[in-house]
Amino acid sequence: MGVDTVKDYCDMLKSEIHLTNVSVTALSSVTKDFWKSTRGMVIRIEILVVLAALMFLVLGTFGRYRRRSRNCFIQKSVFGAFSLSSSLVTYTIGSMQSSPVKGSMYSLWAIALFLLHGCTDSITAHSLSDNTQITKQWYQVVLYYLYGLFLLISGMNETEPRAWENPLVIILLGLSLYQFMHRLAAYHLATRSWKLNKIVADYMHEEHEMGGEIDPVTMEGCHYLVDWPLGKSKMNNETYATKITADSNEIIDIKKIWLCESLDTELKYECLSFSLFHLLRRRVFGFACGESKEKAHDFVFKGLLLDPEDGYIRVFKVIEAELTFMYDFYFTKYAAIYYRSMAATIWYLVSATSICLTIYAVATRVMDYDCFETDMDLLSLTIINSKADVIITLVILASAALLELVQILVFWTSVWGRVSFACQHVREEAAEKRSNRGRLSGCCMMIMMTVKSLLANIGMRCDSNKHYWQHELGQYSLIGAVSKSIDSSNPSATNQEDPQLSIMARILTSAVGRTVYLLDYLALSVRSRQAIKIRGEQCKPIKLHEQVKKAVVLSLVRSEGELTNGKSSLVVTKEESLSWACEWDVHPETTCIILTWHIATCYCEMVPYSGGGGGEEAEIRKLQFDVATTLSKYCAYLVVSEPKLLHGHHYDTAMVFDAAAEESIKTLRSATNMYEAMKTLPVAQATVFERGVKLGKELESKPESKRWKVLAEFWAEMLLYAAPSDNVNEHIDRLTKGGEFITHLWALLSHAGILGRKPKHQAGIV
Repeated sequence: MGVDTVKDYCDMLKSEIHLTNVSVTALSSVTKDFWKSTRGMVIRIEILVVLAALMFLVLGTFGRYRRRSRNCFIQKSVFGAFSLSSSLVTYTIGSMQSSPVKGSMYSLWAIALFLLHGCTDSITAHSLSDNTQITKQWYQVVLYYLYGLFLLISGMNETEPRAWENPLVIILLGLSLYQFMHRLAAYHLATRSWKLNKIVADYMHEEHEMGGEIDPVTMEGCHYLVDWPLGKSKMNNETYATKITADSNEIIDIKKIWLCESLDTELKYECLSFSLFHLLRRRVFGFACGESKEKAHDFVFKGLLLDPEDGYIRVFKVIEAELTFMYDFYFTKYAAIYYRSMAATIWYLVSATSICLTIYAVATRVMDYDCFETDMDLLSLTIINSKADVIITLVILASAALLELVQILVFWTSVWGRVSFACQHVREEAAEKRSNRGRLSGCCMMIMMTVKSLLANIGMRCDSNKHYWQHELGQYSLIGAVSKSIDSSNPSATNQEDPQLSIMARILTSAVGRTVYLLDYLALSVRSRQAIKIRGEQCKPIKLHEQVKKAVVLSLVRSEGELTNGKSSLVVTKEESLSWACEWDVHPETTCIILTWHIATCYCEMVPYSGGGGGEEAEIRKLQFDVATTLSKYCAYLVVSEPKLLHGHHYDTAMVFDAAAEESIKTLRSATNMYEAMKTLPVAQATVFERGVKLGKELESKPESKRWKVLAEFWAEMLLYAAPSDNVNEHIDRLTKGGEFITHLWALLSHAGILGRKPKHQAGIV
């Protein structure tokens, strides 16, 4: 190629680059001009309105699923929509008000967003702390409606008044205000319903002071409250206790529910869950549990757990439904709807009907108008809506109407609606027996069962027991995490098939680890990088199997509520010689014991299988192996990821784990075989890691069937021992992330009168 040719080629490239720059500049100028134009301003507001509506639809759709799943997409989507929706609505309405471009649909858009926000019943708070911000919510409501009124007034002043629009707008504005008031009522219930909870506390104290035996099987003598008229109570000036003044026929308790033969068994147990929810809620509000410990003990051990071989299934279903009520009370509007169920239902239907009328008016009156633009120099500009504006209005209003209907349908087919129907049915059946005045209750029950059947037939059965929570156990293995950490730091262990991916993964992991370490350093936590890295090596959650539930319940029944830190299980298995592993003189005793036995369990997992045995013996050994390893890794997961659910200060728990992790890395850093490295470790018991290895070696010397029986019994008892705590808010907050099995045990033990642990934890010492 000659010099002239190269020069010509370079000139051509320069010319093309210049033309490209000119094109980009021109396109940028056109885009900028369009964005500032009349239509551009309207499109910007349209986009904001659509985004805000989508966020509320995400909340309405996925808000109720976060108590069933720890799925990252659901959790993050709900959190993002909840955090941004209010700010986005405020910004959008402010943009409408301040924009020189005024559309007659703006007021409808604003009110439609209010409606969408107000009828997202499935989530009113993302965490317990959100419920305390009532003043902020009041300011938000005032701000919303000031903006809405400004838009409405400016729209009526600048456009030709239309009789078909203004009345509907005013009606929708009032309905949206009612929806917001309902949200505020939900906040008040969650934080300030002192009287409601004091009534329960005082009633239970008075009921148990009266004496009398409870038959936990037939519920004869069981007066646990289910439903009562909230407004009929007064303060006793002598005892300063709140007393229910309603007629006894209006008060529904468990005994009346059980005596009602027309209620099916599932519905009776849902009412029992609702009653237990009242009792558990007292702990959140700080009221004392005044019922007799003996009666509470018999209620659980001689009633719910009368047949632990099969009854454990029913027990956990009752607790699951109870915690569903607890979640809904603090994070949704369903409790506020329940206490005003008929009025709320009427308002929902009126609201949906009004929205449908507005949709009809918009569809039939506006489509004939065309959009035009006026000089932007005018201080205020009103445009007639385009078809796109009308379509957006119709879609948003239709979404609001559909959400209103779906939410009230979900309520009436949920446990709240079923309990409400059951209580009304019991009252009306009693009234029929007294006065023979009709069959209204039969109609109510028939309607409820018909709705449930229809929903089941079309695959929309709401709130079935299998969907009350995630039914998974988090898992963590300290030795497995150390092994992964060592492998990831070994250059020879990198992925040869895709070295670039491996390099990027190591860079990302290192960057995250350094960032976390820096944040901890700035927060004066001063935690080890190695410990932070080990914490990140989480295992995938596994399904909670029935044999694990059964093992825990059998351990509870065997203990009769006398919880120990594992020593009772060693007495049962006749291995008292291992009790030294349950003795620690340090403050975070529970954490030390959990990690000691967890390291020993990990060691036993690596012991080569000796063979021998078959048939039923092999099945039993496999069952015990699964129970022991599952609960061991779950307890380790609680130490690493949910230390606030355990007894003691969570920072003490974190420090003990960090020390054990650092020692594990230090000891096993150069190991090529974890089992051999731990087996050849000199016998010592100065630290958690050393005691864990020592315990593992002692267990290794025992027959395999005996080894896993000891571990299975220990871990079932240890999880029960770790469950009682005063960290009530932590348990409630964890319900928003799928829930934890230890929370279900915490609730069960609370109803058995086990609110804490004894000072001494040795078997046989009272």
